[in-house]
Amino acid sequence: MSILFFLLIFTTAIPVVVYLIYLIMALSSKYVAPPKLDELPVISIVIPAFNEEAVIEDRVNNLASVYPVDKMEIIVSNDGSSDNTESIASKVLADHSIQGRVITHERSGVNKAINRGIEHTTHDIVVITGSDGLFDERTIPDLLSILLSSPDVGAVSGDLVPIAKGESVFSNSEAAYRSIYGKICTWESKVHSTYCFNGPVVAFKKEASSTLNTRRGADDASMALAVIKKGYKCQYVPTAKFYEYVPDRFYEQRRQKIRRATRLLEATFFNRDVLSTNCGRFKTIVFPLRVLMFFVVPTMFFLSVILWVVYLSLINPLYGISLIILFVLAVMSGSLKPNVLSSFIIYQGYLFLGLFNMLRDVHIWEPTERVKI
Repeated sequence: MSILFFLLIFTTAIPVVVYLIYLIMALSSKYVAPPKLDELPVISIVIPAFNEEAVIEDRVNNLASVYPVDKMEIIVSNDGSSDNTESIASKVLADHSIQGRVITHERSGVNKAINRGIEHTTHDIVVITGSDGLFDERTIPDLLSILLSSPDVGAVSGDLVPIAKGESVFSNSEAAYRSIYGKICTWESKVHSTYCFNGPVVAFKKEASSTLNTRRGADDASMALAVIKKGYKCQYVPTAKFYEYVPDRFYEQRRQKIRRATRLLEATFFNRDVLSTNCGRFKTIVFPLRVLMFFVVPTMFFLSVILWVVYLSLINPLYGISLIILFVLAVMSGSLKPNVLSSFIIYQGYLFLGLFNMLRDVHIWEPTERVKI
């Protein structure tokens, strides 16, 4: 019993301590916006696309409405779409007289599509975005104001705003998760850098970028880590919004979140050599905490739940059953009102499943449901 109790304390303490550090630091950190740019620069926008005929026209229309058309080029990197993505994208670019083009190649995954898109850009500042969401009029200017605020800043990312058709415990968990996610990334940016970028709202200086690994790792996190390893900083811009549809169906959201968790874990693991670089407090504070959050905490959390059930059941079986019921109620409480506890448990599940998914070599994923916003 004494060994079991020691394991209980150990497995419970790690998640509690790690997340207490994050919560205290994140809630005490405030974002300070830089002055607005006197003049907007010319930029290249890369949109990786696969079977996006339902949304690509609206996406280009949106970009044309929030940034001067004469100051941007758009490269649609068509990753072997089998629908009308290519023709629709070409037409809407022509309709707006936007510089750029659609490049089509065999399907090889989002990372390779982004690499190909970047190769065809002609400007020094590149924005990466998705086809399944929208920017507002502040998104790109706010990204650029931080990106150009210092020579040390090599890449920036904005905030993802989830939009769901309906409500479920899983779609509601996204809103609660995002309320904390952005604050943590803002704190990491103040310490040095964050690499937990939101892929559909990223901007970088071409001089700071590197080619993405086409088989392993999230495109956004991998890009940020490559920038950091080159001696630049990566900053989070909470006022730069990307409005993204979030599936309310359990299967769709589970697939999306496990995919993102897996690719983030891969990016972290395969870029662990960042610890041998000279990147200051990123390698001594930010990255080690993220390793604990992504790899250690999910395992310790579910192990501690199992151990608590066993421990309490040895005292009285009803205690163990009661804990299981409380655990289920805590998860389901998110369907009534978004809350951090429900979101925390659900996202530990995504990360835990992502750990197993890392054993598979999956670099081409099926897109989730596309809905116009």
